[in-house]
Amino acid sequence: MPTRIDLNIAGYTLSVMSDRSPEHLQQLGSMVNERVREIQKGGSTTNYLNVILLSAITLADEVLDLKEKLESQNGKNEEAEKSLLAALELALDQ
Repeated sequence: MPTRIDLNIAGYTLSVMSDRSPEHLQQLGSMVNERVREIQKGGSTTNYLNVILLSAITLADEVLDLKEKLESQNGKNEEAEKSLLAALELALDQ
């Protein structure tokens, strides 16, 4: 059952309804806030909306990189599995 939690994201309160635990949502909020602070320290923009959007883009970039690495690893695992099965079948046939 979804629960409601108020998160402070970049100085703004955001009410979130989710099936995730409050701890999980707090951790997500902390990650966003950390990224906002990193971008603000860089001083590349003073427009607050741009800071939030850049934060979202950098987090999405990390997610995409991790997804690609996971897919690559899954492909390697499948290849290794096929190789092991072929070796096992060969050994059983002898």
